[in-house]
Amino acid sequence: MAHVTRNVFFLVSALLFLFLSCGNFGCSKQESGTEQASSGKFEGEAPSVHKKARLDEEIEKNKKLLEINPNDATGHYNLGLLYEENGMLDESLASYKKALETNPSMIEALIGQGNILNKKGKSDEAISVFKKAVDMSPHHAEAYEGLGLVYVHKGQAEDAVKAFLRAIDINPGLVNARYNLGILYAKKAQFNEAIAEWTKAIEINPQKIEVYYNLGVGYTKLGKMDEAISVWQKALTIRPDMANLHYTIGLVYKEKGDFEKAEASLKKTLEVEPNFVEVHKVLEELYRSKGMLGDADREAELYKSQSSPHH
Repeated sequence: MAHVTRNVFFLVSALLFLFLSCGNFGCSKQESGTEQASSGKFEGEAPSVHKKARLDEEIEKNKKLLEINPNDATGHYNLGLLYEENGMLDESLASYKKALETNPSMIEALIGQGNILNKKGKSDEAISVFKKAVDMSPHHAEAYEGLGLVYVHKGQAEDAVKAFLRAIDINPGLVNARYNLGILYAKKAQFNEAIAEWTKAIEINPQKIEVYYNLGVGYTKLGKMDEAISVWQKALTIRPDMANLHYTIGLVYKEKGDFEKAEASLKKTLEVEPNFVEVHKVLEELYRSKGMLGDADREAELYKSQSSPHH
């Protein structure tokens, strides 16, 4: 049982904080600092071929419109958004700057600049831009939200908390601000506060899958395994291809001694991700504990062969 407990808590601890929600502001490569196992990506994924083709088409369309009307600030801003979505950060930054040159009071373009500077790892410049946005419009929630995210990247947790709280005070419906605030609370082991923010975030946007992910982990930190399973199962109704969630649920059921549900969840993991090698090791332990030695030996052999460096 102790080995199983270590398995569960090692995995769920690894899951927590993986999903710093970049929202409209972005995470820099240098500062977001997390990788994720297969079948678990949410934020910042590269555009698909189809999406990229659509973006390229929209970019060209907007560029032609700006040739006709080069003083259209909104057009430059929209082009910046498209460039950003397409991962063209330098072009996006230039477009946001052009929008501001055309309309110096366009706070959305200023926030866009902060977004890109943050993604490029230029935190100090991003903070200056977001503070300028706050000075320009003290009640602009997204400016505080962006400022909070940059503070997170710089390790200034208390400043980040203040910024996110201010953003939420202005606009209680900001899902990303609540989500990131929850992460900051969780890092300080304030799991009840984290759970409260994540629960509210899900109420606002039930489709934001990474919130379920960390909400379940938060429950495990309080020893509430049934609540964690329930949250993760809700997430799987939205994204049934989440191999890590099927696996984690299987581990928790294994710890609880529910053989059938553990086996079902672990097998589902392999349906979603056939190369999830660690599942075979857990299934081996599960079968061996039940005296199903033939099945255990089979899983042990699969684990050995698939985890081989020559596989």
